[in-house]
Amino acid sequence: MTSSYFDYARPFDIMIGMWTGHSIVYDNKGKYLYTGPSILTIDWKETGKVMHYRQEDLGSLDELIQEHEHGKALKDLFVLREFELQVDGKSCESITGDIKVHGAESSPGTYLFHLNFPTGDYYNNQYFLNPNQRRIIGPFVPRDAEGRTDGFQFVVSQTFERISYDVPENAF
Repeated sequence: MTSSYFDYARPFDIMIGMWTGHSIVYDNKGKYLYTGPSILTIDWKETGKVMHYRQEDLGSLDELIQEHEHGKALKDLFVLREFELQVDGKSCESITGDIKVHGAESSPGTYLFHLNFPTGDYYNNQYFLNPNQRRIIGPFVPRDAEGRTDGFQFVVSQTFERISYDVPENAF
């Protein structure tokens, strides 16, 4: 995409571009745990059909995660997430990467996602305050080695600001 034009009738089109933001993690009682900055790029590999998603955290969060008592459950959330999404109308599913993703547009500018990580599930709601600002919030439900869960243990709140409508070839 080479301009700020979006086709609001095309689901997921508003997500395209380069974003900077941060994630704030709270426990299930609302207690603040930590914050981590990241950069995100999303572009069409095939317009309207296949999106490429890449999110990389900035700075060294490894030390913070290792020191934090909840770091083990959240560790794979704070590294690099990269995958492609096959878009089919108002829904999408991951077709590459280690994270299973399913998403749906509930209305223009509002999306629901389920990300299935090896250590648990992140369910989030994404909504755009305007074309260049997006909020993402939802619970992370850890899974033990046998696949059991005990409800959500963390809430991840993310805020992103678009810094470019274009995604440079060597963005990272």
